[in-house]
Amino acid sequence: MASLESKSSRFQWEQSQPGVWERDIDECEEFYKLSTRKGDGCYPVTACASFVTESSTATTGKEDSQLRIDDALRKAWSMLNYEHPTLRSRIERDDESGKWKRTYSTFPNEDEKKCWLDLTFKVVDVEGEVIEWFNNETASFEISTLFLVGSKKEDEACRAIFLRCPHDITDGVGILQLLDRLFALAALAYEQGDKYTLPVWDDEGTRLSPCLRLAAAVPESFSEDQTNRFQDIQTRNGAIYNHPSLLGLPPSSIAATSQDKRQRVSLSVPKVTTERVLRGCKGLAPGVSVTHVFMSALALALSELQPQKEESYPVRYVNHSMMNLRPYCLEPYNTPKHAGAPYHAVSAEALGIDLDVPGSNEKNADQLKSLPQAAIKVRDFYKTIRPLSSTDEQVILAPLMFKALTPPPNSDPHAASDPPFCPVPLSSIGNVASMVAANHGPFELTNVWAASEPIGAGVAVFLGTWDGQIELSAVFDTRYHDAGYVKKFLDRILNCVYRGLGIDNEHTSATQVAVCEDTDVKKRKRADTETLDKVEGSSLQRPVKSPARSPLKERPELENVQRQASKKLVETGLDEQLEVRATAK
Repeated sequence: MASLESKSSRFQWEQSQPGVWERDIDECEEFYKLSTRKGDGCYPVTACASFVTESSTATTGKEDSQLRIDDALRKAWSMLNYEHPTLRSRIERDDESGKWKRTYSTFPNEDEKKCWLDLTFKVVDVEGEVIEWFNNETASFEISTLFLVGSKKEDEACRAIFLRCPHDITDGVGILQLLDRLFALAALAYEQGDKYTLPVWDDEGTRLSPCLRLAAAVPESFSEDQTNRFQDIQTRNGAIYNHPSLLGLPPSSIAATSQDKRQRVSLSVPKVTTERVLRGCKGLAPGVSVTHVFMSALALALSELQPQKEESYPVRYVNHSMMNLRPYCLEPYNTPKHAGAPYHAVSAEALGIDLDVPGSNEKNADQLKSLPQAAIKVRDFYKTIRPLSSTDEQVILAPLMFKALTPPPNSDPHAASDPPFCPVPLSSIGNVASMVAANHGPFELTNVWAASEPIGAGVAVFLGTWDGQIELSAVFDTRYHDAGYVKKFLDRILNCVYRGLGIDNEHTSATQVAVCEDTDVKKRKRADTETLDKVEGSSLQRPVKSPARSPLKERPELENVQRQASKKLVETGLDEQLEVRATAK
């Protein structure tokens, strides 16, 4: 394992027997481990890249070309795990102590290595669209797995990679860094062909990544002042959550399905409109970013979907920030060499945005003023929580926050109230091209995204840019919402952005983003034409009970309200600290 200057710790990797290393897990890893849904192998995080290759237009046979691509990616996957052996580690209970341990075992022989590679590198050919396969047919997994998926229905030259990992192994930034490295290795293997050789696996223990506590030099025990400070913050958070009308997305008016599936939908904003949004955000107020505007628009969109009463009434949107802590980790853990570890945190402080649902006889004119006001409040919140150094309290208190969010033993973190309360956190992925290059040798990446899953009845919304276009996406549970409903909600968020920034909505359109885009450059860059129907509030307005009426009734009222709402805050798992910056050409 990489050396640490600190004294020996239970969180450090130790070789327990020949070929086996183990260590204790920290609070971040335990949270994700205990958030695993019943019947699933892990709580997952996913990165996807659709791509084409130069060989698609070469004179070589299609079958030979595809086999060469498959072979390059298979070698790259093996090499990626060699460079990041923590990808192959597992969390298991120690038989003697009963504690959770992260363990890593090297391959005893080549047969075991081949068995692992066959299990975790899967080539899938589907009849329908690739996103349909991801939404409906992906199976549960326990260890990091790579899926190479091609569709007979879509452009045969375009395929997609799905890199899926347990969230206790990496985070949103990390999995995108891993994806970028995968294609870099695949490009090398593709170009060298039979000359490309894989190393002998015998020194992985030197490259195992530590947990967040060690990587960020968080003290193993907290002082009385630090504990009191955290409790003070939680008390203030409790007051923020203690509101009679917390905002959530009403369940679909049409029953979705009894099957417990998580699905992803997305909308893409045309480049011209993206540039107008960027200019509008900069002109709103100094320091206001796209993330600030979209979080405010999300709160406004939710308020528009609440049931109207004769008189106006107050509502509140509550969220925390997912913070990327990699820049504050010790060297070399602040580099992509340790992408295979979750180095992020949930902000200790909660953000509350207060809005009003107008009465039945009132107009919504004041809503135009609400977005700028809310965006400024979000901006100020981010200034408050942004770490200034590795000794900042947001870094030091990260383990305490994960511990506070961890579900109690033998409880179901995905249990929902009746009727379900569906919180909607937003996670800003940022400019994906800053983490994943669009071109790697013969590989041209046409679309890249990352996402995790919601907890319970929540809807996880993601904001990012790729190729100069804003992409707004969501992952939801089909027991509570259907795809068409969620896409219309995303469209409503975009409309709130356009109205708040004074952007003419007549010539803006949002389209569902295909996993594999057309290989013709002109077609891929043409104006989007498939516009979602505008949401009509009447069909979506259903009463929402406060999360205070959650199934965790045995807990004290204040902690009950806070846990039910705040445990949703990490359901996206990506790093809110990153701002969205589209590349204007």
